[in-house]
Amino acid sequence: MSALLATVALSTALRIFVESGCPQVAQVESRVQTLVDPVVLEREATARLEPLDDRLRVEVRSGGGALLVVKDLVTGPSCEDLAAAAAVVIATALRSAPGSGELPSYGPIAIPMPVLPSRPPVKQALLAVELGLSVGIEAQLPRPGGGGFVWASLAPARGSGLASRFGLLVRLGGTSLKQQTLSQGTVDWTRLDVSLGPRLRLGAGTWLCDLLVAVTPAWVLVQGRDLPVTFDSQGFDLGLGGGARAGARLGSLLPFGAVQATGFLRAQRLRVLGSEEQLQLPAYAVQLSLGLGWLALP
Repeated sequence: MSALLATVALSTALRIFVESGCPQVAQVESRVQTLVDPVVLEREATARLEPLDDRLRVEVRSGGGALLVVKDLVTGPSCEDLAAAAAVVIATALRSAPGSGELPSYGPIAIPMPVLPSRPPVKQALLAVELGLSVGIEAQLPRPGGGGFVWASLAPARGSGLASRFGLLVRLGGTSLKQQTLSQGTVDWTRLDVSLGPRLRLGAGTWLCDLLVAVTPAWVLVQGRDLPVTFDSQGFDLGLGGGARAGARLGSLLPFGAVQATGFLRAQRLRVLGSEEQLQLPAYAVQLSLGLGWLALP
């Protein structure tokens, strides 16, 4: 019975006018009813809610027309939140209003703010991975050979997934067959190699330069041609060298140019059976290439 009387008292003593559809009168009335005692609700009062641009003005007057409070509320994400804030203003004015209807004095009104759902923490990548492809030539006499290379760079990640100054660089590739001339024919040969080593990154703005030192194991392929009897031969070689790679970062893309020089430790000699003629493959390789890389975070 007490709940029914409070509802009737609220609907007869307090009049709420809303000049827009948000919030609704019923939403504000139900929240005011939960904030004040039934005795307070019996006081004659009028509450008017008027939208002003991005704010909602709440004006509360006593039954005699005395102004109790004027408060501008920032419109929230939902009508329910706005109704809750307006109800706090109205309830505070009713509790603070003296029976004579004079203007009350009271402290700041606490307006409940909507609680937004917390976002899950963004996982930071531990490694910055860069992949790339390049094509180029091997500056080898008497005729250079074209080739292709696959690049991969691993480094601890720092802000925005960018790689730190120190990292590991891997390059895999090879060149087309090159020719060496013999007195009785020719030899086609090439090296397929993997370069692995640390790299130091220097940068200014979007420009960067990688300096690298590499150990380069290689697989040597040799094939005789225009000889009475031809053989295919294979062998292992090991090289040491270094180089540089420079480019400009465009978002996650990295156009670059690279140069690498390698000296091979093992002497690779070719011998023609039945002849004293011998041929030694070049003990060095200088490779120039242009390519495109991109950042691939896990």
